[in-house]
Amino acid sequence: RGAMLNFFGSGSAASGGEDYENETTMLITPNLSEYKEEEGERLFTRRNTPSLVAFFVFVFSSGAFMSIITPFLPLELEKCGAENWLVGLVFSAYPCANLVAVPISTRLSGRRGLGRSKAFALGASLEALFGIAFGYAHVFAPVKWLKWLYLCIRFAQGLGSSIAYTALMGWVSDKFLTRLAVVLGFQEAVGGVGLMLGPALGGLLYGLGGVALPLLAFSCLVLASLPPLVWSMATEKLEAAPSADDDNDGASTLSEILTVSELINASTVNSTAVTLIAAIGFGFIAPIAAPHFEDVLSAQIRPGEVGLLLAIPALLYAVLSPVSGVLAESKYGYKATMFTGILLLLVGFLLLGPLKIFGLENYSKGMWIDQILALILFGIGAAFAFVPALPDMQRSVLHLGPEATNAMAGFFNGMYCLGEATGPLLAGLRDVLSLPFVCFIISLVHLVYILVALYWYMSVKLCQSALRKARSHSSLVDADDPHTAPLLYR
Repeated sequence: RGAMLNFFGSGSAASGGEDYENETTMLITPNLSEYKEEEGERLFTRRNTPSLVAFFVFVFSSGAFMSIITPFLPLELEKCGAENWLVGLVFSAYPCANLVAVPISTRLSGRRGLGRSKAFALGASLEALFGIAFGYAHVFAPVKWLKWLYLCIRFAQGLGSSIAYTALMGWVSDKFLTRLAVVLGFQEAVGGVGLMLGPALGGLLYGLGGVALPLLAFSCLVLASLPPLVWSMATEKLEAAPSADDDNDGASTLSEILTVSELINASTVNSTAVTLIAAIGFGFIAPIAAPHFEDVLSAQIRPGEVGLLLAIPALLYAVLSPVSGVLAESKYGYKATMFTGILLLLVGFLLLGPLKIFGLENYSKGMWIDQILALILFGIGAAFAFVPALPDMQRSVLHLGPEATNAMAGFFNGMYCLGEATGPLLAGLRDVLSLPFVCFIISLVHLVYILVALYWYMSVKLCQSALRKARSHSSLVDADDPHTAPLLYR
């Protein structure tokens, strides 16, 4: 078991002698050994707490922005004469814009762009101001143009969100490096609460004040989080400035000549695969939930009951995201946590189908248990898969400087949004294939990841064995420098 944990990125390293296990950790997540001793650092200190509170307020508001329009936007678009395909396009505009804006966001957040604090202020302001514009668009736009204006505004909001997220996550990755998995665990929990409460709060505020009130309220919440976060980013930059010329010349040079090949390592490839696979699968569920539950649970199932069932994975995701962060930073490790998440998602899709080998009958008590268990596994699996992905990416490129962490933050956001946009498209396969077969295909994708991960583990073990034999017979490999084994290191 210890060997498996070391392969998957154990959070601790053994000491003394020729440290083969530590070398394996360096292989999977390079250049991190110097940060191990700092992992006990306190997170909620007097200095950090204001920044963390403002960060979580922004995350909650952004999460709510993605779902707040769910109860009333279809009704408003119907009044404008929008067809179903356009309704779907308006909903997908936000994540699609996040994906498209990744190169722009990374550039703006870098040293040659605006810098993190200014890029974050720009992106968050765009998201909030266009949110207000969305709420009042019906006041100044003709009805026939309103649906297209809604589409453009949602796209602009997504652009702003991408810029703000990339700059913010680059800063968070540097500031809270040693506790990054825990911070992102709380972030996912807070963002998940925003996503869950968004529709309820949106419907309530819409009933009180129409379209404008919910958008105005959450836009103001985003704007309220700006001053403390921008101030904290600027303060960190000023404190780092005196030593920038003396101590960071190497990092600056690396940043200026940073290439894509330098960002590719086992951690970035693994986290990319996990994020994309999990996001596609998780995004697949919402569009198919209502008709699927009608087919297998009850032909008269009510929308409220469907909502309660979908709240199961959302609630578990929010509750267990901090747990996932703590687990990733423990001896269990980042990659082992992600591997566990993908495994749970695989079983969840096999149950959702559901597998006919269990002999379950539609509308039976056994089918209810099967579907609820699948939803439970989705919530736990998503928390374990998503939360450690970005921290493991960031730690593996930290030695390349802030340009690399900015790039990873933007890339991660892009991969998540790509999966989020692809999932609903896969749901359309139900028109030509049965749902059990579609779920089986998605399960196979998860299985391919698991098999590749296990193959990589076996390859590492075989190479380790070869290195031990080589060391015992010759001095071709320097025992103190894992970088002298390029095949293993890469």
